[in-house]
Amino acid sequence: MGKQSQTELKHGATDRTWRNQTDWCWKIIPKPQLTGEIYPIILLDGIRIGSVVNLMARTPRSVIDWHWAGWESSYTWEELFDGLPAPTVVVCDGQKGVLLAIARGWPRTRIQRCIFHVWQNIRTKLSLHPQTEAGRELLSLARVLLKGIPTKEGALIWQGQLVAWEQRYGKVIRERTYAVNPRPGQHKWWYTHGRLRSAYKQLDKLVRDNQLFTYLETNLTTEQIPRTTNYVEGGINSQLRTKLKLHRGMSEAHQRRLVEWYLYGRTEDPKPPRIFL
Repeated sequence: MGKQSQTELKHGATDRTWRNQTDWCWKIIPKPQLTGEIYPIILLDGIRIGSVVNLMARTPRSVIDWHWAGWESSYTWEELFDGLPAPTVVVCDGQKGVLLAIARGWPRTRIQRCIFHVWQNIRTKLSLHPQTEAGRELLSLARVLLKGIPTKEGALIWQGQLVAWEQRYGKVIRERTYAVNPRPGQHKWWYTHGRLRSAYKQLDKLVRDNQLFTYLETNLTTEQIPRTTNYVEGGINSQLRTKLKLHRGMSEAHQRRLVEWYLYGRTEDPKPPRIFL
């Protein structure tokens, strides 16, 4: 878990001797004990480690559980959900697999889409310097969303501004470009401003699905609902990436064990390694 290298830790032994003496440590697999407790708020995210991905569930305070999978899909997320009672609210990045898994496994759970991930998607589609007035206005709306809307009244005003944007530029995002003498298999037409249209459609769908301002609904839980997964993405994943970078010579199996011990140490009641063993 620290910054020390193998050379700094081996205390005079040869490299091979030191690795042989500590080999048993890598075979210990920490795993949290699930108690069946119902968590009102669960944050979900994944981090790729080599050829596998670690799917993680946590509360705003501690890690609940994790699951290793080859990729993020609805089925691998459902395997993580198996031991967890349905929460009141889930905060996630909107990956298709996790949304489908929530719909199947926790159909009554409300969803709060991570505002930071929404901003990243909109920024990617529009760029930070859109060439059209419509693009600049839509980017400004997304930037307001990122900065934070603290009240339900502010959310209603923002949604009204999105409707007004569509009324002004609806014709623009419906414009089509037609191919001249299209080849077999080639599209005969496409939306002229496809990326602008896609950015608007994403925001509009989030509003219609009630996944954008769930964090403002104080009647759902006694806790404040986070509006981003930064507890995971910024608080845990970034630190994990730092540790993996410090020890980048590790095999993939050892990297996975490092991740497991790091997450175990952030569960609600982790035992010291001596007690755990």
